Amino acid sequence: MFRTKKLPLQFRVMIYAMAMLFGTILLGGIFVAFSQAQQARQSLEDQVLLSASHLAESPMVVEALQADYADESLRTMLQKLRVENDLLYIVVVDMTATRLTHPNPSEIGELFVGDDISDVLENGHTYTSEFEGTLGPSLRAFTPIYNHIDEQIGAVSVGISTDRVDAYVSDHLSSLFISIGISLMIGTIGSFLLAKRIKQTLYGMEPEDIAHRLKEREAMLSSVQEGVIATDQSGMIIVANASAKATFHSNLIGLSIYDAWPDLPIQQQLEHQQMAKDELHRYQSTEMITNRIPVIVNESTVGTLVTFRDKSELDHLLERLAGVENYAQQLRMQTHEFMNKLHIIGAMVYTESYGELEEYIETLSTSYQAGVNEVGKYVKDVTLASYLSNQLERLHQSGVHITVTGEGTWPELHYSSQLDTWITVIGNALNNAYDAINQQTNREITLRFSTENTNLVLEISDNGNGFTNEQLSTFKQQGFSTKGLDRGFGLTIMLNAIAIANGTYEFDSLVGKGTTLNVKIPYKKKED
Repeated sequence: MFRTKKLPLQFRVMIYAMAMLFGTILLGGIFVAFSQAQQARQSLEDQVLLSASHLAESPMVVEALQADYADESLRTMLQKLRVENDLLYIVVVDMTATRLTHPNPSEIGELFVGDDISDVLENGHTYTSEFEGTLGPSLRAFTPIYNHIDEQIGAVSVGISTDRVDAYVSDHLSSLFISIGISLMIGTIGSFLLAKRIKQTLYGMEPEDIAHRLKEREAMLSSVQEGVIATDQSGMIIVANASAKATFHSNLIGLSIYDAWPDLPIQQQLEHQQMAKDELHRYQSTEMITNRIPVIVNESTVGTLVTFRDKSELDHLLERLAGVENYAQQLRMQTHEFMNKLHIIGAMVYTESYGELEEYIETLSTSYQAGVNEVGKYVKDVTLASYLSNQLERLHQSGVHITVTGEGTWPELHYSSQLDTWITVIGNALNNAYDAINQQTNREITLRFSTENTNLVLEISDNGNGFTNEQLSTFKQQGFSTKGLDRGFGLTIMLNAIAIANGTYEFDSLVGKGTTLNVKIPYKKKED
């Protein structure tokens, strides 16, 4: 045993493969040999039974039994059949078991030797048996003979030497043993080639070297905070680090990635060798930032490497991508506008223009209330309505004509995830619409709120330049930026937010006419 461990892997694999191959072939050979021997013996039994049945129906045989005498022509015919079919004997007997024919003329008229003939004479059965008669041991068949009124008048027995049976079986088995020998030779060569191929596949490394490398890899994976999962080309998980196992509360190894994480698409990596970076995908109730990379060996995809991290751990990045900078810019704009208004109010107070001051404050209050009331008719959630009012006021101050309409009223949003989704969608959609109309003389944006079954529906239209379907495909590429529909990551973040919320979206755009974005997201009712 000690020496076996010290043998190189190639020889160990060859020895084990040959042992398994020899055992399998020998066991299979024994089974097949037994089966073929049975079949060969059955074939001879069928042959003698068929010969006996044909003779039992021969008119010459029936006439001989009725006359109680076998003439020379019958004996000659039976002798010819016996020689042509390599039979030991053909014997016709009457109902007293007295022979009418026999290869040895001196035995004619004597009783048939063997008590195995009784069944055919007494019961009229057709069968085979083995017995040692006057001509030696034989396999013999018995068939009753009937006259024209179906009355049994005798029987015919056809025998074949057991030596011939053994020779027939041996002939069949010899070819089998030759096949087994050839298979063992091929198996030996195949075992050698297999062992050599395995050695090459492992880049010449011994199991001890591989074990050392695996320990190094495990240590490296354990030190990585991100979850790491590697799959084979069928999607079966073959590697998972501690972070991944902790996230899924499972060992993961041996599970299908499609079962462990149904919402994670990896077909693009397995089938098209495409990389996917920094995408949002949900696992149960947790949003994950994922990277998916195809593992390619010799230009063929052999698996996929997936890394992921809880979105909450990277909120600062996602918030920045989702519009934190936009919010800060809006705050700076509002602060600037507020300071301008304070300067105006301060100047009016300084000049004691109280009448104009009262009128100016009334105008500001009326404008703000109009915006809040306009949105509040269709959005009952206070936070979302306030956010919308600020956004629309900013656009209005920029010279955009805003129209808010709708059918039905959005209810209060009971979950922060819903609110975050709609703020992401609305903020990015309005930014995109503003970019699309920024160069227009007459700039218009229309918002239409409605409900459809259990969905909240928002439709945002602009009178910008529009785009083609081909351009839309380009805009959807993460990181692509153009002053019209997309601002780098904005569109990607918005579409990912819609997808994670199980929503749908549709763009309807005509070049030179404008664009309409229709978004539907299921509404989550408050659980009791």
